[in-house]
Amino acid sequence: MLKMIDVLEQSLVQNFTHSLHSHTGQFDELFNQGILNTSDSALQNVMANFFNRADAIESAQALDISAERIAALQSGTALKDDQYLADTAKIVALCLALETDVLTQLEISDCLQDFPV
Repeated sequence: MLKMIDVLEQSLVQNFTHSLHSHTGQFDELFNQGILNTSDSALQNVMANFFNRADAIESAQALDISAERIAALQSGTALKDDQYLADTAKIVALCLALETDVLTQLEISDCLQDFPV
């Protein structure tokens, strides 16, 4: 089973954890370009793995992705389309955060402690 860290460029994965601590708009562009540079089949595979999780739909909704867009992403045909790239990036970022265990390193405000992560 492929993981997101397996299909993205290693430098992008390394910069991902750093960018969470010092977010820059430049990384967003690099992140999106990294997704676009990923092979279609590999990206479709890892997205299918994400959507096979029991909590996938709930997680996607928590990322503020509409049911219509979730259905389009599940089909795997529009992952790199301009209108879906931001949603694809949200799921890719969540997968990377889970795979690299970076969520445990983030300081979460007390007012957000009750939200599922």
